Amino acid sequence: MTVQTFILSIIVSLCLALAIYSEWLRPLRFPPTQWTIPLRRVSHKDLGIVTVLLLIVFIQQLLRAEGYLTSGLLLGLILLSLWYGWIRQSMARVNAEGIVIKGRLIRWPQVHRYQLTPEGILILHLAQQQVTLSVQHADDLQRLYQHIIAQPDG
Repeated sequence: MTVQTFILSIIVSLCLALAIYSEWLRPLRFPPTQWTIPLRRVSHKDLGIVTVLLLIVFIQQLLRAEGYLTSGLLLGLILLSLWYGWIRQSMARVNAEGIVIKGRLIRWPQVHRYQLTPEGILILHLAQQQVTLSVQHADDLQRLYQHIIAQPDG
């Protein structure tokens, strides 16, 4: 096994472990979810460039017809980059205690103020920072807004 294949196998293993953690293990850390809200996707131009470059390296590896393990690892890395960039959907999980955004639980008492912009973005003002929620569907935003208003501490 060459150094290139070893490093590539470590990178693929770490990316796969992160994918498993973010999809299945992270939601277990928080209280049960009442409902989920799909968030709006951000532009991933840089991830697209990396995917295209990986595809070029994969094609070159196939044309040289050497190292099936390296070719397989490159293909796995391409599939993981496609999954992270375009298939996976970011979600906000709402529960009785608060809202989970990007793996962080924001409890309802931590929200000092909230603001709904005309563009359909909900801004939660915390003690030291602001958290913006850009949702895909306006109905989800309205439901979340009503849920925050109904909180006794909000």
